[in-house]
Amino acid sequence: MGSGAGGIMLAVFFLYVLLMGPFCVLVGTRTSWRMGWLMSIPLIFLPFALLVGVLVP
Repeated sequence: MGSGAGGIMLAVFFLYVLLMGPFCVLVGTRTSWRMGWLMSIPLIFLPFALLVGVLVP
């Protein structure tokens, strides 16, 4: 039995994506679509990779 920390981390990550996703879209519309994708890689995909690395035993 786990402590439930993985579920809490998933919930926090989901909230983080809900905030950062529109921010990357806003930057992409104001500058260029490349800049939006370039910002989304370190802001969304890197924390997702770290989360998967923590949750996979």
